[in-house]
Amino acid sequence: MKIKTIKVGSLLTNCYIVIDEKSSEAVVIDPGDEGGKILPEIKGLKVRYTILTHGHPDHFGAIDDLSRATGAPLLFNSADSWFFKPEEDLKEGQEIRFGGISLKVMHTPGHSRGSICLYTAGYLFSGDTLFSEGHGRTDLPGGSMPEMERSLRKLSELPDDTVVFPGHDEPTTILQEKERGTLVR
Repeated sequence: MKIKTIKVGSLLTNCYIVIDEKSSEAVVIDPGDEGGKILPEIKGLKVRYTILTHGHPDHFGAIDDLSRATGAPLLFNSADSWFFKPEEDLKEGQEIRFGGISLKVMHTPGHSRGSICLYTAGYLFSGDTLFSEGHGRTDLPGGSMPEMERSLRKLSELPDDTVVFPGHDEPTTILQEKERGTLVR
């Protein structure tokens, strides 16, 4: 598995391209903006899906560019469908398969009602649920601190060495966030 990170837009959202190197199949996670920066990075890849971790504009600004270029279906949790509807509604425990990779959906409301994280052995794409040294805002429409606390407890159950790829900022690990107090031990 290869992971490319592209920082896009004024909020420097992390757009991730997750690639199965054997098959050249890939998914694009959170194409927040600047399709012109993302499209060259997917050249030669078969993009199977575009996935949103939640429905805030800084995470979906380049959807139209990706859709036109790849025709890949758009997947996200429908609780965040205030802007448009997903082609596939992602639910807790569902698996997204491409090439030899499987991403497990974890519903993690708190930042928004439809926030999700995507887990595969050793890696977590956390959107705005978990950052390095913090978590996403809960004061926006659909946000909830009690739900965020439940979601963070769920993430704390992942293996300590899990590398976390957040929606903004730099990667971290589950253990680092436990040591910093962001996650419960």
